[in-house]
Amino acid sequence: MHTASWQYVGIWEGRLVAHTGIIHLPMHKGKKRVHRFVVLPDYQGIGIGTAFITAIGKIIEQEGFELNLTTTTPALVPALTKSPYWILARYGRVKSSMANFQKKYGLESKHLTNSESKSRITYSFWYRGGVEDGQTEERDR
Repeated sequence: MHTASWQYVGIWEGRLVAHTGIIHLPMHKGKKRVHRFVVLPDYQGIGIGTAFITAIGKIIEQEGFELNLTTTTPALVPALTKSPYWILARYGRVKSSMANFQKKYGLESKHLTNSESKSRITYSFWYRGGVEDGQTEERDR
């Protein structure tokens, strides 16, 4: 976990079931991103993760920030796509500029080069917030 990230845990029936870290989105004032998001295997697929990350989105919004979540997790994508609280902003393969940055500054690292997502489809969502009792249609116009 990044030392500057805000840490949140999800507890259900007295058990730790989820965790996330939230960090500033580099070079984007007023925006944060999900740094890590984990739901324990026994609690996946039943909506706990979506409810948890949505609650975190509301907290981040109340702190005055926008929240981005980028994922490659296939099960999370349909859940967030159906949710009125999240909007899909981008999907596809992203060519990372990290390799060029590393070469330019002599910081080549096998670990960072292999962590690029250019071979996977990624989905980027933004927490919409403020969607309460019938406001969905109004916000979509």
